[in-house]
Amino acid sequence: MKRRDFLNAAALTAGGVMLGGASPLEAQQNVAGAQGATPPTPKPGWPSRVAKVEILFTAPGLSGNGMQCTEEGIWTIDNAGSRTDTPGRCKVYLSSYEGKMLRELSPEGTGPSGIGVDEDNKAIWIGSTYSREIIRADAKTGETMEKHFTPGAGVIYRRTTDIPARPDTYGATVRGPRAGGAGAAAGGRRGGGAGRGTPAAGQNSGQATADGVGVGRGGAIPGNPGPPAPGTGAHGQQVQNGKLWIAVPPGRMIYRMDPKTWTVEHMFPTVGFRPHGIGIETPDARFLWESDTNMGAFFKRDMMTGEVVDSIVLPDGSPFPHGASVFKGYIYWVDDIGNGKAPVCRTKI
Repeated sequence: MKRRDFLNAAALTAGGVMLGGASPLEAQQNVAGAQGATPPTPKPGWPSRVAKVEILFTAPGLSGNGMQCTEEGIWTIDNAGSRTDTPGRCKVYLSSYEGKMLRELSPEGTGPSGIGVDEDNKAIWIGSTYSREIIRADAKTGETMEKHFTPGAGVIYRRTTDIPARPDTYGATVRGPRAGGAGAAAGGRRGGGAGRGTPAAGQNSGQATADGVGVGRGGAIPGNPGPPAPGTGAHGQQVQNGKLWIAVPPGRMIYRMDPKTWTVEHMFPTVGFRPHGIGIETPDARFLWESDTNMGAFFKRDMMTGEVVDSIVLPDGSPFPHGASVFKGYIYWVDDIGNGKAPVCRTKI
C-alpha cells in the first residue's frame, strides 16, 4: 500500500472526511498559520569569529542568570534566595547602561534563568527554571499576572555527538572560594552547571548526576516549592510582535509561543544542550541570537529554518554567557558567577 493510500485509509477508518483528494492531515498542514515541520538540528560548518569582550559593570544583587535589554535599561534576574531562605521569590533589577540600579522587584520565580519584557514595558516574563513555569509579572510591582507550564521541560540530557563543555575560568579568577568552601577557584567550573556548591540547610540536593545538569528536587521538601522530581524548565525569554520566544535546555528547543492561547506556533532545535539567553534585535528581525553557556558562544539562527548563519566565540578566560540579549548592534550578557560579582558584558555584532 502506498503512503497516500495508507493515510487516506487511516483517515476514513477514524471517521475522517476527504477534502479535495487530500487527507485530513495534509489539509491541516495547508491551513494558514499552521506549524510546519520542525527544522532539523543544525549541521556544523557555520561561519565563526572571535569576540572582542567589553566588561561594563557588575550586575546588582548576588548574581545574574537572565537578561533583557530595552530602551529603559538592562533587566537582570537573580536567583537570590528563591531556592533557600525565600522559597519561590527571586530578585529582578533594572539598571541603566552605565550600571546605575533603577528598579528592584521581588517577583515569583524558583531558580530563574531567564527574563523577557513585553514590548510596552508593562510586564516581564520569567523563566522559573526549577518550578518549570513561565511567569508573567507586572514590571512596576513584580506581582504575578499569569503562570504557564513550560513546553519541553524535563531533565537536560546529553547526546554522543555533543562537544565537551569549555571550562568557564573567569569566575574562578574573581570570585574566590564560595561559602562553605565549595566551588573554590581551583580548576574553574564548566558551563554545564557543575560546581554549584553545597545546598543550604533544608535544601534538597536533588538527584546527583555526573555533571550537575538537570538536577531537580528529588523529593518533596516542606517550604521548598517546585516539582518533586528531577528536571528543569526554560532559560532565555524574548518577545517579538506579541509572540514569546523561549529557550528550553531539556527540550533542546527554542519555541515561539502564542501567549494568549499558550500554544507552540513554531520551534527549532538548539545548537547544544545548554542554551541560555536569546536575543532578537528588532520587531522585523528574521534572525535570533542563541547563547550557549557550555560552548561560550553565540549563534545567529534563522528563525524559520533554524540554520546557523553566523557565530561569535568568546576567547578563553572570558565571562561566559548566561543571560543574554541583543541591543543596538551589540550582544549583551551576564555571567552567573555569584558572590555579587556577576559581570555585565557586551561585544559588537
